[in-house]
Amino acid sequence: MNLATGQRVPLASLQLQSDLEFRLQVSGAARDYAAVCFVLGADSRLTGPDPAISAGQPRGAGGSVTWQSGGFLVNLDHLPAGAERLAFAVVPENGDLRGVQRGELSIAAPGGQPAASWTFAGADFSQERAIIAAELYRHQGAWRLMINGQGFADGLSGLVRHFGGSQLPELRPAAPPPPTPSAAPQPGGLNLSRPASPSAAAGPAPASRPISLTKITLDKPGQSARISLQKAGTQRVHVNLNWDVKPSAAPAPGGGFLSKLLGSVSGAGKAADLDLGCMYELASGEKGVIQALGGNFGVSGGPPFIKLDQDDRSGASAQGENLYIERPDLIRKVLIFAFIYEGAGNFSDVNGRLSFNDPQGNEVKMQLSNPAALPFCAVALVQAHGGELVITKEERYFSGHRDCDQAFGFGFSWKAGRK
Repeated sequence: MNLATGQRVPLASLQLQSDLEFRLQVSGAARDYAAVCFVLGADSRLTGPDPAISAGQPRGAGGSVTWQSGGFLVNLDHLPAGAERLAFAVVPENGDLRGVQRGELSIAAPGGQPAASWTFAGADFSQERAIIAAELYRHQGAWRLMINGQGFADGLSGLVRHFGGSQLPELRPAAPPPPTPSAAPQPGGLNLSRPASPSAAAGPAPASRPISLTKITLDKPGQSARISLQKAGTQRVHVNLNWDVKPSAAPAPGGGFLSKLLGSVSGAGKAADLDLGCMYELASGEKGVIQALGGNFGVSGGPPFIKLDQDDRSGASAQGENLYIERPDLIRKVLIFAFIYEGAGNFSDVNGRLSFNDPQGNEVKMQLSNPAALPFCAVALVQAHGGELVITKEERYFSGHRDCDQAFGFGFSWKAGRK
């Protein structure tokens, strides 16, 4: 049976019992597509131990949902108490869903022929970076299948927030070799699973553990790392933006009027001036923006305990630009951004790079390695969770502050500013 978006069918009408297999096949422009199964309560919020199952965390919901290469095995009779809904999501490793050539989600008895399936393609989406493909839910004591198709422009993080969570599951591609149960999490991977309750019994698969950092490079958007906030001493986190002093090429001698005009508009011949800044939300609910534009350099020693130390107008400073998060334990989220004020057409001209350092010597680095022809980059999202600071590489490009704000949901009012 081919199902349409929004269609709902009783599981019994598909001649399926409590043992099920959900299979996912996706091909397209992204390197890999990850599949995640979320275990939800009647209120559609994450519930129970290990409520997010994927190739990176192949066992959850007390063992009633497991990942095997190509899909999920589900035993409805053994779901933990309170689990009333399962949501199956698709997340491209890099990019959005417009690059999907063909996707198919099917449901079957384990090892059997598909009883129903849903197909989708990139033309069905605009800028979504994650979708809920289907949901299995209990209604009046009977299980039903719904084809959802709801998309999220802010990707996995938006998907997790939609389900009432705050931390991201560890993802790996949707069709890797069969996982080895004893394999440890890979450094630099998306090791951000929702913590199990202290009383939850350990299953056969090892729980996702914080990465013990020394120096880690996050290569791909969506990869994350953690810094512990439990160690003694100051917890100040130092954020550094640096770039190459490489001015845009000046117009060729004797060039025409249009060439000279374009050169002056783009700042040709000037050293690149990048600005570091952040949008923040504290645990108290306070929100704000810190950047040189408008002269808001933040506050040291008082709320919001975030301080930008200088505005390097030329890139000549070997130290670049620096921002200090003095009380990371007080934040809810901080979006680190960089934008080109003048002197470069886009980020491909400047070799931008960002690093995070703490007093214990841990370092998390990331390169702006996939620059787009836009002047504003949301580089990294920093979130405080359970005594740890979670740093996620975003590297998403926008035309300016307003578009970025809309994508990450801070809700500021914007007006033009100057330095």
